[in-house]
Amino acid sequence: MNFSSLPMPQIPGELMHTMYQLKSGGKYSQQDGGQWVPSKDEQVAFQGVVLPVSDKDLQRTPTGTYSKDSEKIYTNGHALEVGGSVYDPQSDMTYTVTQELGHNSIHPMKRYVVEAKGRGGGRRA
Repeated sequence: MNFSSLPMPQIPGELMHTMYQLKSGGKYSQQDGGQWVPSKDEQVAFQGVVLPVSDKDLQRTPTGTYSKDSEKIYTNGHALEVGGSVYDPQSDMTYTVTQELGHNSIHPMKRYVVEAKGRGGGRRA
């Protein structure tokens, strides 16, 4: 059976907009005694949308998992790292990815719980 012909749930393109995954640059250097040597930060553009955490999400998780600053980011396949940062120029907010939410593995849509860090942080080049 050809599964690629089956419809797959995706966030409508009209809701999606360009967001930036912020990756800190650097590496541990043997020549510098194993010290961290920073380098230029990287910004990876992807299509995503920020949505509120729902009551259904709150029912499925342990107490204290979400705060008033919790929201969700949905992507149509772009993977984010837990602990990483995302900048949303539409709202001028920077978020920390705190959790990847489980989803059916047959389709590419991904969703993450994020915490707002605050306004700005648009370290875009």
